[in-house]
Amino acid sequence: MNRWLALLAAIIGGAIVAYGLVLIFGGALLGILWLFVFGDDPWPAWVELFLGPAIVIAGLMLWAVFAWKIWRTLLSRS
Repeated sequence: MNRWLALLAAIIGGAIVAYGLVLIFGGALLGILWLFVFGDDPWPAWVELFLGPAIVIAGLMLWAVFAWKIWRTLLSRS
C-alpha cells in the first residue's frame, strides 16, 4: 500500500473510531452525572468549563492513538 494512502486511511479511520468512542463514553459520562450526581437541578458552572474541553481533549488523544495504531498496522503489512 502506498504510504500516503496508508496515512490517509489511518487519519480517517482513527477519526471515525475516536468519534464513536467519544460519543459513547462522553454521552455515558454525562448521563451518569445527570442521573446520579446533578439531576434536574441547574448544574454548577465548573462542570461546563471542565467537561467540554475535557471531552474534546480526550477525543483528540483517542484520535492520535487510533490513527497511530492503524498506521503501524498498515506499514507492517507492506
